[in-house]
Amino acid sequence: MLGVMKVSIVRGGGLAGLVTTTTADSASLAPEDARTLRAKVEEAGLLDLPERIGGPTRQPDQFTYKLTVEDQGRTHTVYVSEENLPEPLDSFISWVSSIPGRQEQIGPPG
Repeated sequence: MLGVMKVSIVRGGGLAGLVTTTTADSASLAPEDARTLRAKVEEAGLLDLPERIGGPTRQPDQFTYKLTVEDQGRTHTVYVSEENLPEPLDSFISWVSSIPGRQEQIGPPG
């Protein structure tokens, strides 16, 4: 049996500068969604990506993302700006942001 997988997506920047944190924990998702979460992490290659994708953003109002996966004692974090966001990660973020059972927090910058 696979252990609990937890994913955290922190999105900052944009015009308002608000920070949105979305987390999905396989223990609190429906079983099918928990399996899909694991599959989506693998499809996006999230655990194999470098810590930083691309350079600093050249557009001041773009979003930046910090994606963290915790799985079986391993934690991996990836930082990427909106302009450098590869399609598989964009799809992954969209899926996690819409899944029932996710947790969301919105706060001021910093």
